[in-house]
Amino acid sequence: MKVIGINASPRKKANTQTLVASILNGAAEKGAETRLVNLRELNIHGCLGCEGCKKHLGKCVQKDDLTILLQDMTAYDAIVMGTPVYWYHVSAQFKMLVDRLYSFFEFGENPQTGEQTMKSEFPAGKKFIFTISRGDPEPPVLFPQFYDHLNEWLNLIPLSLGAGSYEFFHQYGAGIDRKSARNDSDILTKAKAAGAGLVSSV
Repeated sequence: MKVIGINASPRKKANTQTLVASILNGAAEKGAETRLVNLRELNIHGCLGCEGCKKHLGKCVQKDDLTILLQDMTAYDAIVMGTPVYWYHVSAQFKMLVDRLYSFFEFGENPQTGEQTMKSEFPAGKKFIFTISRGDPEPPVLFPQFYDHLNEWLNLIPLSLGAGSYEFFHQYGAGIDRKSARNDSDILTKAKAAGAGLVSSV
C-alpha cells in the first residue's frame, strides 16, 4: 500500500507537519510505503481559471511543482492532507492545492434531463485523512459558526474526489505553539493509530 502525506502549513516542523508525519509513521509501521510532501518547499501557484485543463482533462497546463504532485496523487492508495486553520479557513497553500484539483473535473448538463453532470479523471475509491490543526479550543470561544462552515467545505473534497473512505483528524487549542502536537503524547498516539488504520482496513 502506498500513502502520501501532504503538509500545507507554511511553518516548518510545526503542528500540522508533526501530525501528518505521525499518521504516515503509523501506516509505515504496518508495512505501507509512505511519502511526506511539504507544500512550502515547492514552487506552486493558484489556479489561473484558464480552462486549459478541459482540453486534456486531468492535466493542468501550468509548469510548476503542483502539476507534478497532482499527477503523483493519482498513484497512491491513501492520501493524508494536512492544514492549519488561518482566519477560520485552510491555509493559502492548501487552498491552492484544492483549487488545482479542478483540473480533474468537467462540469456539464444532461441534454435530456437538464441535470448537472460531473466527469472526473481522478481515480475513485482512495482513502483520505484530513488533518486540521487550529489554535482555538473546542468548543471555540468566538464565532463558532465559521468553523461549521469550514467543516462543511472540507467535506466537499473527498466527496468530489470519489473517496472510498475518509475521516477528519483535529487538533484543537494549539494556540501559536508550533510544538503543541509534538509535546502531546495522546494526540501523537491517536495520529499513529489513524495511520495504522489506513493499512489494517485494506
